[in-house]
Amino acid sequence: MEDPSAKLVDELCSLLDEATILSICSDYDLAKPQQFDKARSILLSLSKDVEVEEATGFNPSGLGVNQVVDITQDIPDELDVHGEPDSDLKSSDGLSTTTESSRSQSCVSATSSTPEESSASRVTVFDELTDAEKESQLLEMFTSLKPIDVKLALRNSKGDASVAIDELLNTEFLEQTGQRVKGIDAFYVPDNATSSKRKRGTKKKAAPVRLPKSSNRNLKDLSEEPNNHEETSRRDIAYVAERLNTTEIEISSIYFRHNSSMGATVVEILENYLRLGMDSSDRALFTFPGAEEQAAKYSWVPAEYLRTIFEITSPKHQFALDLIGVLGDYFEKPAYLKYEVAYNVAASKDHGLLEGGTSINSPKLNPSNAAHRKTAALPHPLDFQFSTNSSTDLAASRDRLYASASSAYKRARSDPLFRQVGSVYAERAREQAKIHRQMSSVEAGYHVDSTATSDMIDLHGVTVQDGVDIAISRVWKWWNTLGEDRARKAREGFTVITGLGRHSADGKSRLRANVFKALVADGWKIEVLTGQYLVTGRRLR
Repeated sequence: MEDPSAKLVDELCSLLDEATILSICSDYDLAKPQQFDKARSILLSLSKDVEVEEATGFNPSGLGVNQVVDITQDIPDELDVHGEPDSDLKSSDGLSTTTESSRSQSCVSATSSTPEESSASRVTVFDELTDAEKESQLLEMFTSLKPIDVKLALRNSKGDASVAIDELLNTEFLEQTGQRVKGIDAFYVPDNATSSKRKRGTKKKAAPVRLPKSSNRNLKDLSEEPNNHEETSRRDIAYVAERLNTTEIEISSIYFRHNSSMGATVVEILENYLRLGMDSSDRALFTFPGAEEQAAKYSWVPAEYLRTIFEITSPKHQFALDLIGVLGDYFEKPAYLKYEVAYNVAASKDHGLLEGGTSINSPKLNPSNAAHRKTAALPHPLDFQFSTNSSTDLAASRDRLYASASSAYKRARSDPLFRQVGSVYAERAREQAKIHRQMSSVEAGYHVDSTATSDMIDLHGVTVQDGVDIAISRVWKWWNTLGEDRARKAREGFTVITGLGRHSADGKSRLRANVFKALVADGWKIEVLTGQYLVTGRRLR
């Protein structure tokens, strides 16, 4: 006899998802004709508007139309589903090389950007000027270059000042680093140089590239490292189970209950031992060999945990050291032990000064300056160490959610119910990515302010977008604190250090070019120096 549910699936599978049909069928006894008719009527009512909904582009998966096709890809490709808020000025390559190792911070939006949208920011303030006016403006900025350099740059760019700026920045970089070839030396070709022309009918076979032994070893090590979240979890569970002499099944239930935290897993197991009275509480900790040294090394770890670890792992001393190391990382070294001082981002009475030396409570500041200072302030007076730890935790949580979404999408090939599970994980991952981006921007502001002076900021160690935002914000703050004698004080200038980009992958600083274009587009008068810019006031429109 044919299964009634299969009959309904065959009838309505072209309009409804199979999981939906089976879910509704499970609520009725389809062997009875009346129950079968009720289930069928419900399914028919659901399917009658399907064609209309499909015509409107409605997508019940929650992913959006452009993302459904990406569910079978690996994690790096699926990360592109999640994004960051668009900005007015987009960087050419995303991040500076000193920070943001995670792919986290460079995910694109749900509506994938076109190559034109992801290109470098374009300066349009020179478009309405004549060629002579463009040349005059650029000469004021690039004081270390000759007028012929500016003329050639404008000629090569066909009068496009934005393109000419890119060429002049490269020329200025070569000039200041001594790499620019001058005069007849530019045409010199060594005698042993091979000709680029090939004879007709001849082919050169590329020599095989041999990696050194160290490179082979590094590649082998990389291939042996865990490449997904599941393998990392299995490794952690086996690690703890071996050292606590228990089964992996018992450890896994605790491990996943604590969001895959190895330190929290060890703590719960030790607490269970303590509640059962299985440790020798009357035995002094220092009677165990090596315990005194470990207690001094990890003074922030509770002593009862150390004593219990030595008791459980005895006589395997190395197992005890391994677990104590896990607890040391889990509890973390307190901030006062790291820096030996109490640190708070909120300004104290002695530090309540602006860069110009004016007190925050000074009556000399007019209301407009106070309003601008309020908008440029950090959102919360958080502790910097807490902020850093929170950002790290958010990044780890985001990556775990991405991995879970990827696993659910793959399982959805055989079980459609997991598609909705993947959608939930993907939505949570997007929220975590957004919060992580905001936290990273706050940390970037703390980092720059820690080394800033009244007339200088150093943007090393921040992303391109954060560097652009911080540079514009701090320059405006400097400008508003100059007071009535602004015209004279502005000549001394405000220095924005970006570096030359020597640590970048290709030796070019994306931060340097994008900060320059952003400041020019914002109307600032700038001089280009070696690895830095000098802002000397507002440019006349």
